[in-house]
Amino acid sequence: MEERMMILKMLQEGKITADEANKLLEAIERGNQSSEFNRANRDKFEEKFSKFKEKAGKFSDQVGDSFSAGKEKFSTNTEKFADEFSKKMENFGSEMAEAAMKLSDKLVNFLGNTFDIGHDKYQFTKAYTYPSTEAANINIQSTNFSVKVSPSETEDIVVNMYVNSSVPQLNIDEFFKVENIENNYSFITEFGGRTWGKIELLIPKHVSSVVINTTNGKCELNEISAGYIKSHTSNGKVVVYKCHTNEFEAVTNNGKVVYEQSSSRTANIGTSNGKIEITESKIDNIDARTSNGSIQLSGINKLEASEGRYTLKTSNGRIHLGLSNCEDCGFMVDANTSLGSLNINLPDLNYAINKKTSSLNSSAMVKSNNYDSIENKIYIKANTSNSSISIEGQ
Repeated sequence: MEERMMILKMLQEGKITADEANKLLEAIERGNQSSEFNRANRDKFEEKFSKFKEKAGKFSDQVGDSFSAGKEKFSTNTEKFADEFSKKMENFGSEMAEAAMKLSDKLVNFLGNTFDIGHDKYQFTKAYTYPSTEAANINIQSTNFSVKVSPSETEDIVVNMYVNSSVPQLNIDEFFKVENIENNYSFITEFGGRTWGKIELLIPKHVSSVVINTTNGKCELNEISAGYIKSHTSNGKVVVYKCHTNEFEAVTNNGKVVYEQSSSRTANIGTSNGKIEITESKIDNIDARTSNGSIQLSGINKLEASEGRYTLKTSNGRIHLGLSNCEDCGFMVDANTSLGSLNINLPDLNYAINKKTSSLNSSAMVKSNNYDSIENKIYIKANTSNSSISIEGQ
């Protein structure tokens, strides 16, 4: 596990490439296929890892040399340099994000994102049922378990545990703790590092809150309504489909966040080395931030007739905005990028544009003609670096 974390950290810092990370991970996996990660495999891994560390040590010097060369080119042909450098950095960011997500997917799969184990592991399942009401507050705390939350056919809470372990004769009851204080449920796993798996949680369709805290596993929420939904994980993605809440929060790294056909008064979304996709949803206020990953926003409207504010920020990743031709809603987009292009294509919308472009920066203020006079309006602030911003009609 320590080796995987070291590889992931080096990948996130840009010290190794996607191919190098995958080769290192495959070397570990080949070693794990035997009964023990034998000495020969470990020596082989450490030899490779040492070479990559040596390469990483030269990374800053290479960056400095590249910058010096780029600066000289910049002095002779500024616009051409900026365009070429933007494309290189954008490709680098895309490669970083793709590599990190591939690596996190492998790590999550290894830890039991899918319930599929080898012959040298043990497999356990158990189901629990608890009475509940729509006023329930549900809290999940786990490590190395993915979590899926879906509506129950009854008013009860059902917990299905799927456990992979190297430990024979594992008693799930000893490591799965449940607390219930006045309909506030806490589900806590306390398994050791040699145990992983997934948790399926079936709950009443309408509850007060759902809070998920896990690591090395994806979080998935489907068709749930709650006053508050929070999902924190790492090395895994967060997927939200047809959920409705007043406040939504999702935080992960090395994984993307997908928010689809859902609604919330506020949405706070953060990740790194991963994409953020928000589609066909109604949100009053958004704060979405990532790095080495793109942000896509399309088919968006608001819940209330007031001014909504969307903040979208990334680096080494594109931002794509798809704006609907909505007569009862106005919009204004404040878009800024450095070392990247800014593309606007709104053939069916009436708008005014104030665009400024220099050798290194591009900015634009796109404003629908009805923005000042209409009550229902959306203000979008979009910022990226080393990549492009596109604003298109739908």
